[in-house]
Amino acid sequence: MDKHLEDRRGLEGQWSIPSLGLIALALTIASPLASAVECDKSAAMNVTMMIIELAKVRTEGNHIAVHWTYAFEEQPRAKRLQMTRTYADTDACLTGVAREIHFYRKKKLVGVASPTTGIKLVD
Repeated sequence: MDKHLEDRRGLEGQWSIPSLGLIALALTIASPLASAVECDKSAAMNVTMMIIELAKVRTEGNHIAVHWTYAFEEQPRAKRLQMTRTYADTDACLTGVAREIHFYRKKKLVGVASPTTGIKLVD
């Protein structure tokens, strides 16, 4: 089975995955969310709706776990960092606080967003 189809199992009845160009544009627009004193919650909600197509999110212990789909690994490193930063910024905007977030791809840790150490990719 195609690896792209495997990652999309369970998405029946949801939106089709938007084009990566549209998502990249939304991620670029939303990236300054956390740096703003007053963030744009409406823009953050729009980004969250797009990210639903790119990741599954759940609480695991004392941190948030974001499990990226295949779209993450197809991006260059700079875009993967931008996606990670945008998710963390959006989460901080909507919750009002920066939280510990671990990012995974195929059960492997690929990034961390921490209120104390910042955002980084794990190579």
